Amino acid sequence: MERLQELIQRTDTIQKINALQERVCKELFIYPRIDKKEKTKRFLKKYLLFRPIPPVDRFFWPNALLARGLSEVCRGTADTRSMKALEQYLGKWLRLDMPVFYLDNVTNGVPLLDLYEKTGNEKYRQGSERLASYLLKYPRDTKGNLPYRMKDGSHIYADGIGMICPFLCRYGVMTGEEAAVKLGVAQMVHFLEDGLDEVSGLPYHGFDSDTGMKYGIIGWGRAVGWLMSGISESLAYLPEKTPQFSFIREHFKKLAGAAVLFQRDDGSFSWQLQAREGPGDTSATAMIACALLRGIQFGSLEERYEENVYKAGEYLLSRMKNGRVEQCSAECEGFSQYPQRYGNYPWADGPVLRLFGMMEEM
Repeated sequence: MERLQELIQRTDTIQKINALQERVCKELFIYPRIDKKEKTKRFLKKYLLFRPIPPVDRFFWPNALLARGLSEVCRGTADTRSMKALEQYLGKWLRLDMPVFYLDNVTNGVPLLDLYEKTGNEKYRQGSERLASYLLKYPRDTKGNLPYRMKDGSHIYADGIGMICPFLCRYGVMTGEEAAVKLGVAQMVHFLEDGLDEVSGLPYHGFDSDTGMKYGIIGWGRAVGWLMSGISESLAYLPEKTPQFSFIREHFKKLAGAAVLFQRDDGSFSWQLQAREGPGDTSATAMIACALLRGIQFGSLEERYEENVYKAGEYLLSRMKNGRVEQCSAECEGFSQYPQRYGNYPWADGPVLRLFGMMEEM
């Protein structure tokens, strides 16, 4: 890991990561930003048109990714600023009785477990129990998959693997809750069986569990990132005696090998991995790099992948300015709906901070 040690000890790296960390501590509480125009639209819909409007969810998956970045920093360093922000963020969620609107909110589960292990405070353990209970009671399809959205009950997304499986596996192993482990393992196995392209080995964005039809494009960058990071993080906590452990690990190795074939000379991964002449995407690059580094850390991948992580780190640093990670693709709106807009979003800031936090931890 000498190359990565050199990278994180550079003066420019330290300055950029400190600036990112400071901004994430603030952004955690104010994303999404609701401007005056949006506030007016929400007011008109609610009070003049009498239409239901969804609540502003500040504990959604983008916020959770920011929290995971801070949480990883706390695992590798004794950083009081990040710890204070995390405790304030998750403490507020607990005080609000932990509203969970979608599976996405469960992305906060890993930071909850991190805080519990760090502080020993029972409220974080109780919060994680509530999330586990929510997932164990969540309606499943006929094969045991947890649909990403109930209105599309048979559509299974790669995103869900990254959002829920690390929490389920880690929580289940920590508490001895076998049902949680089995549920997390089942999600990964089913996606690896039904969601990959047979030729390239890369994932589709998702699939229909009733018909077997695969949806979205092959190799959408963030889908690859969600899937790989979810699996690598889960493998870090699963005992090798776990049924299907070898199956999952071998598929993860193949996924990693398939993905790095498309890493560009500048260290980035494209918004769609095969679109090498298209825009690079910092969110996909950071998430894939996190997955590779966690795989190295826990022995699921060979150390030769360190070079891929290093190149990704160099690229990400080159896209950081004033505490922001630029060149991140906009939010996906569903299967095959990938707006070609690039800028600064939490789904790059959080994973980039997490990546460098992992380097510090190792």
